[in-house]
Amino acid sequence: MKNRRYDYDVLRVCSMLGVIYLHVAAGALRSLDYHALWNFSNLFACLSTPAVPLFFMMSGALLLKEEKTADLRLLFCKRIPKVLVPLLTFSAVTFLYSAIRGNATGAITGLSHLLNTPASVPYWFLYALIPMYLISPMLKKMVDGLSDSHWNYMMALWVILTLGLYTIRSFVPPEYELVFTEHWTLNLNMIGGYLGYFLLGAYLERWEKLPSRKVLAAVVMGMLVISVLGTRWDTYSRLYYSDRFTNYLTLFTMTLSAAIFLLCKSCLRGKEEKGRLLPLLSGLSFSVYLIHPLAIGAGEKLWTVVFGTLGPGTVLQQLGFYAVISLVCILSAVILSSIPGVCYLFTGQSYTTACKSCNLQALFRKKVMI
Repeated sequence: MKNRRYDYDVLRVCSMLGVIYLHVAAGALRSLDYHALWNFSNLFACLSTPAVPLFFMMSGALLLKEEKTADLRLLFCKRIPKVLVPLLTFSAVTFLYSAIRGNATGAITGLSHLLNTPASVPYWFLYALIPMYLISPMLKKMVDGLSDSHWNYMMALWVILTLGLYTIRSFVPPEYELVFTEHWTLNLNMIGGYLGYFLLGAYLERWEKLPSRKVLAAVVMGMLVISVLGTRWDTYSRLYYSDRFTNYLTLFTMTLSAAIFLLCKSCLRGKEEKGRLLPLLSGLSFSVYLIHPLAIGAGEKLWTVVFGTLGPGTVLQQLGFYAVISLVCILSAVILSSIPGVCYLFTGQSYTTACKSCNLQALFRKKVMI
């Protein structure tokens, strides 16, 4: 395990679990009928909000640091297929599941619109990530030649013209929104603005002198309090769920995500992996991400049949549902990565690679003494 990054493994597993929670709690957050459940969901949804930005940041930090990223042959023969093949596989499974349930017309329509519309809403993440992969060779060449001042300038453009203006527009009255809306020719919001997180990861990865852990922890806590209390105030004022404090393109979420990234870097960088569970979960995070929409959809339908309600109505019920869904996703990913002919289709990893860290063979193999 000497080549693994302990801090990234921890971030990857936490982000994986965070994404699952965000989609499990989505129904509860949009219903104000159960106040205890809503407040609980709001707290942990705000804590889980950085999950997707952190996935983008880790991708950028790793890809733009690796020399092989500039290799076009590697990009099209390995990197793109590792993401695209599992996406197409799970999209096909989603459409097949829809057809089996009697919505064949919808499945055919969804298949025909696949280039424009993901088979499942959470798959939008990969629709943003693949273009980043496509331009990563150019980005690699570019960032290798950037000075610190140019790095600062590039990130400032994104923070001011994308995140800053978006955040301000979210809070001003409608009649003033145009004041803070840039002309379309000035729009630097490339790839939905998420390219900024990709570059932010590479930018923060370069930092050698980090803020103190106390400062970073204070920023995390401060942003979390602002997000939790702000979302509660905004939602109950409007009587419908508001994401003005938790949208991925707000300054609040960016600051929280960057602080968590740096705190993990400060606390965990350089630590050595001692067990097999963390690398296994980290290696499964991509396939778990792809599995979880199907698992949640099937779980909610089963819940309705058994309990007669649309979803969990108490904190304990939601925690139980979340735990079961997470376990099902992880076990399914482990099984899929343990089948030689299926592993690559569903995980993007070769069976040989999976056997090193993230399938049953990796979990139960005997430790080799060197």
